[in-house]
Amino acid sequence: MMLKQLSARKILYYLAVTVLVFSVFSSSGTLSAEAAGPSLTKTKPTVVIIRAQWCHVCQKLEPTMMDLMKEYGEKLDFVILDVTNDETTSTAAEKAKSLGISSFFEANKKVTSTVAIFKGTKLVFKTAMNTRKEDFVKAFEKVIE
Repeated sequence: MMLKQLSARKILYYLAVTVLVFSVFSSSGTLSAEAAGPSLTKTKPTVVIIRAQWCHVCQKLEPTMMDLMKEYGEKLDFVILDVTNDETTSTAAEKAKSLGISSFFEANKKVTSTVAIFKGTKLVFKTAMNTRKEDFVKAFEKVIE
């Protein structure tokens, strides 16, 4: 009955979010639903995405990131920090703390659609409100050289 009340667009959106989260938890091999995420000191660079369900730019960015996660999942770790509401923001803050990027998260948690790349603990790329796949491909290729 609840599905009848949701529009087709919302159903597709929730499905896309579910696929995105599932792909992050399963494709990188380092994340699981129970794990806080990969360590930023590993040899693979880490892509950190700050997103919220209500963010229109995030909604446009998700299909691009899903494609990139599939393409680069073996070369990069992906971490999503969800700031949709107080509960998800609290969970994201804990995850950021476990990764050693609390100050980065605090400074950027209100800038949804932020995508950053860390090599070790060093921030090497950051953008927000950007949905251009070619920008991410260029940054990803540069960081994995």
